[in-house]
Amino acid sequence: MKAFSFRLDPALRWRATQLRVEQENLSRISSHLAMLQTEMMAKHTQLRSGSAELATAGSAAFASWSAYVDRSRRQIRALEDQLRQGRKALALQTQKMVEAHQKVRVLENLKQEEHAGWARELNRETEAFAGEAFLARLQRESRAPR
Repeated sequence: MKAFSFRLDPALRWRATQLRVEQENLSRISSHLAMLQTEMMAKHTQLRSGSAELATAGSAAFASWSAYVDRSRRQIRALEDQLRQGRKALALQTQKMVEAHQKVRVLENLKQEEHAGWARELNRETEAFAGEAFLARLQRESRAPR
């Protein structure tokens, strides 16, 4: 019996590589979203701490505070837009990764089925060989002078 070989091994390696690429892309998008969320939280924190400082600064700072708040709110809205787009990209990338994983599993299942068939055939051949060897030994023993 020849050694087991799966004729679709190159395709399985290729699909596994595609899966790793999709996982890396998902990780990159997730990291980017986390960075955006951190940045947005920092902007909110700056606004809160700035308003507390404004109360102690007096009325001269109110004019510049208004411009600062407007600019900060625009930045926050831009970050929120980026977060929405990032979440859409994350959902799309998650779907791509799931599809890549399914393609890998299909090939892995085929490989397991082929290996199981190969093992069954090996067992049949081994049993047949053992049976023939046993019968040959019996014949030799029955012919041998006693």
